[in-house]
Amino acid sequence: VDDLASIGAAVDRLRATPPSSLGGLPVVLAEDLAAGVSGLPPTDGLRYRLDGSVRGLGPSRVIVRPSGTEPKLKSYLEVVVPVAESTGGIAQARHAAREQLEAIGKELSAALGL
Repeated sequence: VDDLASIGAAVDRLRATPPSSLGGLPVVLAEDLAAGVSGLPPTDGLRYRLDGSVRGLGPSRVIVRPSGTEPKLKSYLEVVVPVAESTGGIAQARHAAREQLEAIGKELSAALGL
């Protein structure tokens, strides 16, 4: 980003108004990592667990955090797509994952105001 203040504002926006869904997948758990979660030390970040079963996917998650060394807001997206030989195998699973990741990324950018 060009303006470092926009990073904090984007994370604050997500804290104040967590998304109820991302990429069409319901958010089933929103965690603010600032207080430390599941034995992890506190960090400036947010973690969302998504219910992929509504689209025949496995569990998915999104982690958003400011970079500690660069003027960047980092987002980590994970989608689990079962591979079924009867429905196109690995090629179809990769295609479905790519489409789902793009949908999540688009909605996350909007939620961040970026």
